[in-house]
Formats: sequence, C-alpha cells, structure tokens
Amino acid sequence: MNGNGVKAKHLPVENCPEPPSVDNSILFVEEAEGPVWLTYLCLEGYHLEGSTSLFCNASKDWDAPPPSCRLGHCPEPVLSNGEFIPLGPMHINDIVTFQCKDQYILKGSNWSQCLEDHTWKPPLPICKSRHCGPPGNLVHGYFEGNDFSLGSNITFYCEKKYRLVGTQHQQCVDGEWSSTLPRCERLPQTELEKALFAFQESKDFCQAIKTFMQRLSKSGLIMEQVKYSLQVKKAELERKRLLQH
Repeated sequence: MNGNGVKAKHLPVENCPEPPSVDNSILFVEEAEGPVWLTYLCLEGYHLEGSTSLFCNASKDWDAPPPSCRLGHCPEPVLSNGEFIPLGPMHINDIVTFQCKDQYILKGSNWSQCLEDHTWKPPLPICKSRHCGPPGNLVHGYFEGNDFSLGSNITFYCEKKYRLVGTQHQQCVDGEWSSTLPRCERLPQTELEKALFAFQESKDFCQAIKTFMQRLSKSGLIMEQVKYSLQVKKAELERKRLLQH
C-alpha cells in the first residue's frame, strides 16, 4: 500500500528510486532489459491528470513528475465571459449551472451534468456578445448605418435597375440581426432597353438598324416614344454629371 494507492510489485532500490506515491491509484511495475516502467491507474470515481507512465532513465531518476488522481470524472467546464456554479472537482452526476456577464447572452443550456463517460450533457454553452457584427455586403447593393451595438438599426438599398428582396430595415437583437441578409434582384428589362442593348452589341451597323426597328415594331413602340425615353435618359446623365462637379 502506498498512501491510499496499491503497489503491484516491489521495485529494487538499487536500480531506481522508490516509486512516487499517488493517492487513490493502483501502481503497476514492469521490469525489462533497460528502463523500468511505472504505470498508474486511478481507482473508480477518480480521473488521472499527468503522465500515466513513468520510466527510470539512464541517470536512475524518473523521467516525469508523478500524476495525480482527482475525484470526479469530468474536466472542469470552461465558459469565456461567464461563470458556473459550483467550482472545483466534479463528481459523477454533479450538475453545474451557467450564467453570462453583462452584455453577453447564453447560447445553449444553462445547466449540464457530469456523466460516467467523462462528458458533459447537455453540451457546454457559450456566452455570445449582445452586440452584432457587420451584416455582410450585398451584391449590387449596400447598407446605411455604422453602429452595430445592441438595439441599433441598419437599412439596405440596391443599385439602380435592381430591387431589394427581403427585409430592408433591420435591428440588432441579442447579437443577431432581426432578419436574414436580403439580396438585390435585377429588374426585368423593358422592350426599349432590350432593343437598345441589341443595337449596341451588333457589329454590323445596317443589321443593327434593321434589328432595332424590328424590335420596336414587335413591341408596339413608336419613334416618338423612343425619342422621349432617350431624352429622359440624357437628362438623367446630365444631372449626374453636374452633381459630380
């Protein structure tokens, strides 16, 4: 008997020092040509911390410090930005409760139990900040608002010729935006826009004119309508140019 431990076999002192005493353990000694090995196994209800095996090296000393057998089977819980009760070694069937610091919210169960297989169930929770991060970027769109703290609001917009699909106004609620990220969907082209696009893409001028007139005829547009649309577009471009200067 070695403290509360059990020694399986006496080790000759002329070869190596006496094996270190480890409470609540069983010690197995293996002698072979070369080093002498010590193996520690913890008694039921305890778990080992440190090296399971030690050997006597050439300097006739043990190669590592002795392990320890701690009461309980589960590792101590870890909860960043929070705390748990009780503290200390956890016995089988022990239950701990969790809570987060201010400005953090608990994600997961607020309690967990130590099982016989050395695990916690339900899984250990995390403490997540109540503030939100940037919502992400929209393809062909953008958002307004640079405050992502709890309770803040942002608004999404799309570029010209695109429409917003989803929730435009969103709020930061307990670390999450109140809705999923919207998207920008391209608006359908008008017949005039299709005709103009076909005209611009054509490399044969005569064929381009012919195709353009065919599209206008097919769509029911008349030249006066086309002229008016072009004048509106020209006015919009001129206004943008003046604003830039």
